[in-house]
Amino acid sequence: MEHKVKTLIYIVWIPIWLMINVSKGQNLHQKDGSKQTDPITLKVAAYNVEFSDKGTAEQIGRFLKPYHFDIVCFSEAPGGDWTKKVGAEMGLNHVIVGKYSTAGHKNKYKTIASRTPLSNYEEVLMADTLHTVTRATTIVKNKEIAVYSVHFPFGWRDQAHIDETTGKVTAFVDYLRDKQPSETSIVMGDFNFVLSTEEYRSPYYEMFVELGMLASWRDLDIDVTGLGSMVKSRAEKNDTGRVIDHIIYSSSKVKAIDGQIIEMAKPLSDHKPVWALLNIK
Repeated sequence: MEHKVKTLIYIVWIPIWLMINVSKGQNLHQKDGSKQTDPITLKVAAYNVEFSDKGTAEQIGRFLKPYHFDIVCFSEAPGGDWTKKVGAEMGLNHVIVGKYSTAGHKNKYKTIASRTPLSNYEEVLMADTLHTVTRATTIVKNKEIAVYSVHFPFGWRDQAHIDETTGKVTAFVDYLRDKQPSETSIVMGDFNFVLSTEEYRSPYYEMFVELGMLASWRDLDIDVTGLGSMVKSRAEKNDTGRVIDHIIYSSSKVKAIDGQIIEMAKPLSDHKPVWALLNIK
C-alpha cells in the first residue's frame, strides 16, 4: 500500500515539476531574448542657451526636466560648472565642457549633459580653434554612441566670410566621413543653416546628406518651412523656414520616432530647444 501511494505521488508530482521548470526556462529564454532584441531608445535635445543671459542654469534645468531627456547638447553655454548645474536639475550627471569658446567670445562653449557616462572627449577643430565641435561617446545597452555638440559659423557678410564658413563646415564633414563606417554619430546643436527644400538647396545640409545623414525634421516628415527655432524668427509659408537648430544622424543607424521644437511662454534664450526621440539600430 505504501509503495502504491509513493508511486501515485511520483505520477502526480513529476509532471507538475516538469511544467514548472520548463515554464521557468521559457521565461528566462524570453527575458534573454528581449535583452537582445529590445531597441535602444534615446531622447535627445539641442539648446543654444545664449550664454545663460535670460535664465540661470537651475531655471533652464527645471524647465527641461519634465521632458526626461537622456542627452542634451548645449551651445553658447557658460564655462565652469554651468553645465554641471543644469545637468543636476535634469538628472544628467555626466557632463563635458568644450575647451574652446565659439569665435573666441565669452561663455559660448559647446557642452554635453548625459544620463550615461561620457568618455573619449575630443575637441574637433573646424580648421582652427575659433570654431570647434565638442565630441564624446556614451554607451547605452552595450552600444557605443558618438555625440557631437556643434555651433557652426554663419557665413553671410561677404564672399570671403562665406568661403571661410564653407571651409570650416567642410573640415568637420571630412572628419565625420572617416568616422561613419565604424561609429553611430548623433550631431546636435546650432548649425546656423536651414535645410534644403523644393525651392532651395542648402549647400551645407547637402554635405551631410552626401554622408548618408539625415535631420530629424526630414525623418519625421515635419514641414519646417513655416517654423523657426529662434524666438524672434518669422518664417513665411513656402519659404525655407527659419529652423537652424538640428539633430542630424546616420539614416542607416538611427531612426527618429518623435520630436519637435519646444515653444516657450517665457523664453530662456534667443533660441528654442529642439528635441527628438531616436531608435538606435
